[in-house]
This record gives sequence, structure tokens and C-alpha cells, in this order.
Amino acid sequence: MENNLNKVGVLFLIVFLFLSPHQNILFADDNSDASKLNKVFLKNFKNDFVGVIVSPAGWKKKDFINLSAILGAGFILYAFDQDIQEWAQNNRTSNSDDFFGFITHAGDGGVIAGMLAVLYASGEISRNDSLSKTALLSLESWLTTGVIVSSMKFVFGRARPYTGESSHSFHPFSTSSSYFSFPSGHSSAAFAVFTTIAERSKSVYVDVLAYSVATLCALSRVHNNKHWASDVFIGAVIGHLVAKKICAFDRARNSKKVSLGFQCTPHTKAITVNISF
Repeated sequence: MENNLNKVGVLFLIVFLFLSPHQNILFADDNSDASKLNKVFLKNFKNDFVGVIVSPAGWKKKDFINLSAILGAGFILYAFDQDIQEWAQNNRTSNSDDFFGFITHAGDGGVIAGMLAVLYASGEISRNDSLSKTALLSLESWLTTGVIVSSMKFVFGRARPYTGESSHSFHPFSTSSSYFSFPSGHSSAAFAVFTTIAERSKSVYVDVLAYSVATLCALSRVHNNKHWASDVFIGAVIGHLVAKKICAFDRARNSKKVSLGFQCTPHTKAITVNISF
């Protein structure tokens, strides 16, 4: 019961923080037809998903350098995973348990689904296409990240800290959730959704808030003994990069649109055509 109340509490907190009375200035202006949950969205989702999966084929030198840096940081954390975990568990307090036990739900599937549903509905009710589209792009990022992370969990089969096994214990292709430690699903989900919100935002307040929630959610997984530090880091990076890529695909689509404008007054009648490349 307490766990469910925490989930509801996190959902209401996130909705309150992101759906303020000034929501119309929080996100980038967008009048795209892709702001509706329809065939256009499904087509874009399919194209974006495939685009993310095959994107490494088009990587350039700088992309491989970035990958090397990420993997290097991941391996450093991997080498100290056991020490980090022991420190985190030895320094837990009742207050930290309450806080991280609460904020960890920001990465729960149910909470994320609820938040995106409210965000989309708010956009539809207020006729704010930006809110609706932000919800849909967040959904794309979340689901795409989920497929990638779930596949990796199954392939690597890393033992979670609470099993009592070492940080070097792997059980490839296991179907037990106890061996789904790498990468962190909560961390990847939180960063996928909140990075999308930050990418769509034109408010520094929203950017800081979004990344703060995602970071605290990720840290909670180490504190709560659910994941190793390297699990959380790689999960967060995957969610972040997938969201950035999907938002980039969306911007590319918007840059190739043709728009028509009509002006009709007692003194002026005009048609304007805007073509963006």
C-alpha cells in the first residue's frame, strides 16, 4: 500500500511541477500534425525506432571518440562498483531511505505512463500542440529505450547487488529479474523521458528540473541496492542519447515542411507559402 501511495505521490508531484499555469511558455512552439496520437505518429515512431537502431552504421570519427569516452567511464565505474555499493549501503539513513524510496518511482513504468497520459491530455484539452507532441516524443524515447535496455539485460544477465553475488557475476540469457541488473531500466527510462522534455523546453527552469529528477531517480537505484553504479551510468547514457536522437529526427522533419498562410481583411487578401529545407 505504501509503495502504491509513493507512486501516486511522485506522479502528482511531477505533473504539478511540469504542468504549471504557464505551461504554454514551457515548450517549443509546434503546430505539427504529428502532435496527435494517429497514423502519422505511428509512422514517425516506426521510422524513428529504425533510425535509432541503425544509427551506428552512420557514425563518424567523433561519434566513436564519444563512445570510447562513455565506455571508458563505464569501465572505471565497473572496477569500483563493489566499493561504491558498499559505501552507499553503509551510509544509508532513515531519511535517505524515505527520500530515495520515493523518488525512485520517477522511473517506474506506471508513473511514466501516467505522466505522459496527463501531459498529452493537457495538450489536447488546452489545444496546445506542443504539450501533446512532447508527450508523444517522450513516449517514443521511452519505448525505444526500453527495447534496447531489455535486450541488453537479457543478453548480459548481470546479478543485482541484493543477490549477494559480486559485481562481476553474470548469467547470460537468464529470465530471472535478479539477473537483469545491467543496464538500469529505471535510469534509462527516466533519462529518456526527461531528456525529451528538456530538449523540447525553452525554459531553463524545466531543463534543470527535468535533469534533476532523472539524476535523483538514477542515484536512487544505487542507494536502494537495486543496481551497481555502472548499470545506472550506462542506462542513463542510453536513455539520454536515444531521446536526443529522436528529437533530432523530429527537428529534421519539421525543417522540411511546406506551410500555407492566409490573410483576409477588408483591405488585404493574401496567400503566403513558406518552404523550409
